[in-house]
Amino acid sequence: MKISSIEKHNDSLRTHQIEAKAKIFDAWETYDSVMLQMPTGTGKTYLFTSLINDIIVAYKKEREEINILIVAHRNELLEQISATLSRFGIPHGFIQGSREQTFWHRVQVGSVMSLLTDKNYYNIQRQKFDFIIVDEAHHSLAKTYVDLFNLFPAAKKLGVTATPWRLNHESFLKLYQTIILSPQISWFINNHLLADFDYVSIKPDSEIQRLVNNSEIASTGDFSNEDMDNTFNNQRIRSKLFESYQRFASGKKGIIYAINKKHAANIAELYCRHGVAAVAIDCDTPKDERENLIACFKAGEINVLVNVDIFTEGFDCPDVNFIQLARPTKSLALFLQQVGRGLRIADGKEKTIILDNVGLYNYFGLPDADRKWKHHFVGKDDVESEPSKKSHIKQDDTSYYVFDESKFDEDNEQMIIIRGAFDETASHDSSNIESIKSSRLIARDFALSDYYLVVGHKEKFKIFPFVMKRGKRTDSVGKCVYEFDYEKGSFTFTDNPVHNFDILSKDIKLKTIFDFIALRLRLPSASLMCLDSLAELSGTAPDKELPLFNVLELISKIKPQQNI
Repeated sequence: MKISSIEKHNDSLRTHQIEAKAKIFDAWETYDSVMLQMPTGTGKTYLFTSLINDIIVAYKKEREEINILIVAHRNELLEQISATLSRFGIPHGFIQGSREQTFWHRVQVGSVMSLLTDKNYYNIQRQKFDFIIVDEAHHSLAKTYVDLFNLFPAAKKLGVTATPWRLNHESFLKLYQTIILSPQISWFINNHLLADFDYVSIKPDSEIQRLVNNSEIASTGDFSNEDMDNTFNNQRIRSKLFESYQRFASGKKGIIYAINKKHAANIAELYCRHGVAAVAIDCDTPKDERENLIACFKAGEINVLVNVDIFTEGFDCPDVNFIQLARPTKSLALFLQQVGRGLRIADGKEKTIILDNVGLYNYFGLPDADRKWKHHFVGKDDVESEPSKKSHIKQDDTSYYVFDESKFDEDNEQMIIIRGAFDETASHDSSNIESIKSSRLIARDFALSDYYLVVGHKEKFKIFPFVMKRGKRTDSVGKCVYEFDYEKGSFTFTDNPVHNFDILSKDIKLKTIFDFIALRLRLPSASLMCLDSLAELSGTAPDKELPLFNVLELISKIKPQQNI
C-alpha cells in the first residue's frame, strides 16, 4: 500500500495538525524513521492518534492486517495516550509492568521499560509491528529504544517531541532519518492556539544568578542536585520565591518546579504558612494520593502544586495561570517542557505568568524565542535566534558584570519584568506626557529598545513602559517608572566607565532599566556604561561627557546584536 495515498480524516484537526500529518505520510514514502517536532500543548497526542486511525481504516478497507506499537516512558503519558485512543474508538492493549496484557489487540501501548524484559520479549517479537510511534522522543536515544527499533527494522517509525534537543548535543540521526518541523511557539501564540505570557526574572547581576552560574555540574551535564540543594534550599532564597509569587501571581493557580523532595516540601510549607493552599508532589507520592491531589488542583481546591520532575511531560491542566521556576537547569528541553505546562489555552485565561527565580532566561531567552531545531536534531550546539542567549554563561567572560560581595544591595535582588505589563504599570499616562512636552524647553521623545518611551529634555524627563500585547508594542504606555529632574541633582556620564557604574549603582530604578535594556539589545550591561562603546554601537562620535538624557538617546539608536 502506498502510504502517502492513505485517506486522511481531518475533520477534528487544526490546520497545523493537518499539515503535519500530510508531511509524515509523505516522508514515510522516502524514509522509514521520521521525527516530528511540535511545541508542548499543540496536540501531538491527538495528531498521532488521528494518524493511527487513518492507518487502521485504510488497512481494514484493503483487508490487510496491521500491528501498531505506541511507546512512552512514563505512566502518565501511557494513560493520556490510552484515553485519546478511546476517544477515537480504537481498541488497544497495554504492555506495562504487572498490568494484564491483551496481545490480540492490533494496537499496543507500551512502557519502554517493560517492552524488552525477559517476560515480554518473545511476545513482542511475535507481534511483528508495522508501525512504531514514540512519544516524548527526545528520550529515544537511550539503549532500550535503539534495541526496540533494531528489533523491527522494517517498521515505519515516528518519534514526536516538543524539544529535539539533548544536553550532550547528541545527534538523533542514528534513529531518525529526517525531522518535520511545526511553526515556532510565537506562531501558536499569535494564532491563539497557545496562551500568551508575562515573564519576570531575576536580574543578570543578582546574587542568585551568580550562584546559578557557579553551580557544580554533574556527570549528566546538568547542575548537580546535591549542590543545588545546598545552595538554594535555604530560608532566604525560598522567601524570595514567595515574595515574587505574592507580587506578581497572588491568588492564581500554578505549578512550582523544585530541586528535590526536601526542597518541594519546604516550599509548600512556606506557602501554606502564608495561607496559600499548596502541596508537594513527587515520583514517590503514591499513585492514588497523586491522582487525588491533581484532581483537587484541577477543581481549584488546591492553588499550588510544588513538584519534582512530575509535571514536565504528559500533564494536562489548561487553566494553570502561573509557572514558577525554582530549579536551575542547563537543559533547554527541560526549560521548555516546564514553561509549556502553563501555555495551554483555557476559557477565560488571558495569559500565563512565568516567574523565573533562577535566571533561566539568561540561558535560553524567552519561551517563544525561535529555535533552530534542525541544528539540534543533527547535534549542533548553535546559538538560538531572537532573543539570542548563550547556552551557558561563561564564568570567565569579563564582559559580564562580576558580582562584588562588598557592593551587595538587597534591592538588586528584586525581580524585573522581562515581558508584560502588570497592573502596577498598565494604566495609560498620556496626560503626564503632554505636561512634560508643554514645559519651557522643547521636549523630545524616543523609544528604548521598543519597550520604554523616554519623554523630556536633558534637565527633566520621564520614562514610561509601553503596554505590550501578545509580545508586541502598543501605542499606550503605563505609569512612569523613572523621573529625572536636574534641580534635584546632576547625572552626567564621563569617559570613565567606573565613574558611570558607581553613580548608576546609586539609583536602583535606573540601574534596573539599564540592565533590562542591555538584555533586550543582547549586550553586556557594561557596554552601556562606557561612552566609547555607546558611540561605536550607535555609530556616533565619542564624547568625554554626556547628560543622562543624551546617553539614553544614544542607546535608543543601538540595534539588537546578533550575539552576546
